Amino acid sequence: MGNLLIRDLEPELKRAIEQRATADGKSLSEEAKKLLRERLDIPEPPKRLGTWMASLLPDEFRGDDLVFEIRGEISKPPEFE
Repeated sequence: MGNLLIRDLEPELKRAIEQRATADGKSLSEEAKKLLRERLDIPEPPKRLGTWMASLLPDEFRGDDLVFEIRGEISKPPEFE
């Protein structure tokens, strides 16, 4: 993917994009790409499999790792002789 540098961006314009990004929970770059796609009428690229699968879970079930809760008393592991 390529990069785009925009020089001499007015502070008000940058601030407006930053505010929209914050409101949408996105980075400045993500919000700028979204605005460009909308204006140019280009559809958003499809999500990758992992991103799509993670989007299926509600926020309260997302995390950095899976935690399996063991309820009750933990039994002693078997001994092999």
